[in-house]
Amino acid sequence: MELVNYIALGCSIAAFVLSLIACARVGKFIKGTADTDWETLANLTGDIAALKRTAQTLNNRLNGMNKAVVPQDQIIQQMLEHQNVEQIRRGG
Repeated sequence: MELVNYIALGCSIAAFVLSLIACARVGKFIKGTADTDWETLANLTGDIAALKRTAQTLNNRLNGMNKAVVPQDQIIQQMLEHQNVEQIRRGG
């Protein structure tokens, strides 16, 4: 039964230490963002939007490079077949 008490005490101490670390991180964040105003936030938002557009453009270019290319011979063959069908329809 004492083992359970020691385990509970250890968990409580670990939780207390983790809460102190979390408080320190929150305090550091508040100090770091104390001088941030709405103009700075708007500029950051615009920069993020520009980066997102750039990334999307790059992804679209890369996706275009990966598309399957139809061989030139196959295109010519389909064009000739289409012309033959048109001549049959006109002649009959």
